[in-house]
Amino acid sequence: MQGLFADFPAYNAKPDIELGKQEPSIEVAVDIIRTYLEVARKNEAGIVADIDTEFLHDYRVSLRRVRSVLSLFKGVFSPDQTSALKREFSDLMASTGRVRDLDVYLLEKDFYFKLIPPNLHPGAEAMFAQFKKERNRELAVLSRRLRSAAYGRQMKQLLALFADTKRLETGPNAERKAYDYARSLIWKRYRKVCKLARGITPKTPDEAVHELRIDCKKLRYLMEFFAPLFDKSDFKTLIKPLKKMQDNLGLFNDYSVQQEALLNFVSTQSDARNRTSAPLAMAAGGLIAVLDQRQKAERDHVITNFQHFDSPEIQNLFRALFRQKED
Repeated sequence: MQGLFADFPAYNAKPDIELGKQEPSIEVAVDIIRTYLEVARKNEAGIVADIDTEFLHDYRVSLRRVRSVLSLFKGVFSPDQTSALKREFSDLMASTGRVRDLDVYLLEKDFYFKLIPPNLHPGAEAMFAQFKKERNRELAVLSRRLRSAAYGRQMKQLLALFADTKRLETGPNAERKAYDYARSLIWKRYRKVCKLARGITPKTPDEAVHELRIDCKKLRYLMEFFAPLFDKSDFKTLIKPLKKMQDNLGLFNDYSVQQEALLNFVSTQSDARNRTSAPLAMAAGGLIAVLDQRQKAERDHVITNFQHFDSPEIQNLFRALFRQKED
């Protein structure tokens, strides 16, 4: 990276964060939030220069991890400060969503074309040309925001807030020791995931599958945040089947979101007479049909892969690592 882009310092998108088992939970939270705020900032120049779409992806993931700490570390910060910070980081994320969606569509262009017959390709070409134009407009807006003085002040203030624990409003779990707190959080989230997943069938509403995806992501984040406190081999055993199920849930969600986006796109392309280009509409319709079939297949894969995650070996290891006497 330094050979290609000397002006952009190399960085680790998932840096190691040292934790102590007896470390107060608020210090763990602050360490994680500060680390990922710094990672987000290191991606800003790459987003503005439009070097690679991964800069925006890493920026969003970093802020998402910060939001996850605020949501998952319950009782570490005061309720008022938690709510205010969650709103602030949601606002930071909101301005990046459409650009990222369009990046994904454009990156997957070849994949989309393979899903539909050649006679629908002209309409798809017109659709992707529109995606590219919109993406350039949205990126220009985002770049101006990232270069603005107001944004710079906001990020500096957030980094100053999380420089230590002095200016933070603490909650009842702020001084709870990290190891015991981690076990409690992970065990509760694991049980919730299992309860949801055991109810998934081919007829389960999409909303329930999406809820499972979100809870699996929260479980994964918690385990990654607190991984330094536990045996690496044990965590690798637990993460592997969870990640596989997450992959299926992610595709399920992607196919759902993409269908909705294509329907919205066609509706916005209607002209004054309420007519849409026939080739474009046909290409979108063909893609929606194929994506619907793929979404159904991923639901089946979720059910199958949960059986691996719910195996006796994984159940016993979760119990051994995280279950507490009162549970």
